[in-house]
Amino acid sequence: MELRYYHLRLLINQPFLAASEDFENYPDHVEKCVSAASATIHHLHETFLHRHYFRSWWYNSTYAFFASMILLYFIFKNPSNEKTKSACDDIELSIEVFTAMGHHRVAKRCLELVLEVFELAKKAMREPEEGPALPNPLPVEDDSGFFTNLIDPFLLEDYAFNDTKLDGFPPGAWNAPDPNLGTEGGNALELFLSFTANR
Repeated sequence: MELRYYHLRLLINQPFLAASEDFENYPDHVEKCVSAASATIHHLHETFLHRHYFRSWWYNSTYAFFASMILLYFIFKNPSNEKTKSACDDIELSIEVFTAMGHHRVAKRCLELVLEVFELAKKAMREPEEGPALPNPLPVEDDSGFFTNLIDPFLLEDYAFNDTKLDGFPPGAWNAPDPNLGTEGGNALELFLSFTANR
């Protein structure tokens, strides 16, 4: 029930996360959204740590996936915010949760994408210190669509549970290793961008 409560808070406040900062209640909604995302990940991490049988409940990966993307979105939009370090720590916990789920296709697909987007977020955090000479870390020309898709709960769920072919690869069983992922150099972000472009 706790996870559903946190997830509902995410869904209610998520639309305001992408709103203009001039919106009257913008800070309040951001705080509620980030707080719910953090609580989701901490609850899952604590549960997986002490109750190993929950690790087979692969559908919990969608809770961790959406919460992680909310935090990554927050980092991208606020790379110098004092709460960014805490958000990064929570992302690390979510990575542990996905890893504990083993090689289930859904969890692995979520993990691969979170890892790749997290690397981009860390580059965005370093930019204020190293100067604007760094190239745009996002692999897209117009990142506005990328950010919107990053926190779209329905699109993320479709991506995680997608059973159609991606780049010519057959999907395989739900608990089988995903043939789309884990290749040398990583390609989860490319697949996500391709997936969203075709929606």
